Amino acid sequence: MLQMITLEPMSIAAFGTWRTKAIKDFAQDKIDALTWTPEEALEKSRASYQELLPQGLHTPGEFLWTITHDGVGIGSLWVHVDKATNHFFIYDINIQADQQNQGFGQQTLQVLEAEARRRQIAAIDLHVFGGNLRAQHVYTKMGFITTDINMSKPLE
Repeated sequence: MLQMITLEPMSIAAFGTWRTKAIKDFAQDKIDALTWTPEEALEKSRASYQELLPQGLHTPGEFLWTITHDGVGIGSLWVHVDKATNHFFIYDINIQADQQNQGFGQQTLQVLEAEARRRQIAAIDLHVFGGNLRAQHVYTKMGFITTDINMSKPLE
């Protein structure tokens, strides 16, 4: 019997652990994308999270979920509700490394889509870093379309 993915509200303890890791990961993503220097990345990442989640787990318009499979947490999902456009925006989706390549990312997106339809959300948007080809593949497979591409050529 196939066990389904569920989205559970993130606990305060899980939020603290998630936030610490997410800030580090976002800083590294920005370094890899040549957007921020290694010297500034961690502080800019912290500032971004403080700006976007000023009330932490209880920031209005933000959903922070633990992705569970068979009752066990296997990842996290942060979704913003843009009231002006009536869209969900995925800020962060993360499946633990030892749980990847099992279809859980796709199942999570299906569960999120069902939640969005239940809430009468018009669309789900997201940003994916150019170097994250694996995520791009999953999103394309799940019906997301490319709406914008930024490119850069470093000159040394």
